[in-house]
Amino acid sequence: MDRKQYWNRDYVNYWKEVTDDANEKGAITTVPKEQAGDYKVPGERMLINLFEIIKADKGEKLLDYGCGFGRFYPYLSERSDYYGIDISQAMIEECQRCYPRAKERFLAAEGEELPFSDDVFSKIICFGVFDACYQERALKEMIRVCKIGGEILITGKNINYYADDKQALIAEEAARKKGHPNYFTDVKEMLRQVANNVEVIEARYFLKRGDFAQDRYVNDMPKEFYEWALVLRKIGCNSPVKFKKFSDEYSNTWKKLMENQRVAEGRGVLWEPI
Repeated sequence: MDRKQYWNRDYVNYWKEVTDDANEKGAITTVPKEQAGDYKVPGERMLINLFEIIKADKGEKLLDYGCGFGRFYPYLSERSDYYGIDISQAMIEECQRCYPRAKERFLAAEGEELPFSDDVFSKIICFGVFDACYQERALKEMIRVCKIGGEILITGKNINYYADDKQALIAEEAARKKGHPNYFTDVKEMLRQVANNVEVIEARYFLKRGDFAQDRYVNDMPKEFYEWALVLRKIGCNSPVKFKKFSDEYSNTWKKLMENQRVAEGRGVLWEPI
């Protein structure tokens, strides 16, 4: 199954149920038992605190990169000149149904090939989406369409997390079993590669799974952590250089666990960390 088919299935109703529950409880929701280990979703109050890091105003074009069913549209559209893209046509149709006056602001598109010219947006929000993207191409596209001096808010999952973070391991394996697009970021390497294009103006590192929804983080990059949120300011022109690989569909933590298991069983090593 390709990505478009995956996101076009039952995800509109699924995400509405999950996020409505999160907003009701104000912080964390857990999915039904049959989907245990799949998602923990932050409530909107926590997300608003995160979005406030980038101060968009009504005259600035903002791209909601991976807008889903338009969860953030009411909040963001009051504070910016809003546009939303999503890979799922079903999600976009739901946005257009819910917000008919803004139909033209919602576009079905793959994040690695954005249908916009260079230097268009002053703000870009990529929340909860980057880990489902082909990250090297996705980040290059976000930088391309962002204006110099513009800001990009990205969240994702780190490639090195704590070996005793059982919920993170459960989530990784559950995603793989159901074919969920799922990529982990070598954040340190990513930032090294984009240093000529962007500067980090805010960094939040969430040590274990569940910390994000609790808004519990550190600002200095630790050796191991599960999730991250970065605000990047574009400082240079679009670079023709192609990013080298800084993401992988398997975390280094999971690879090491499997290696140790294979060695213990006398079967040798399968992977090297990226």
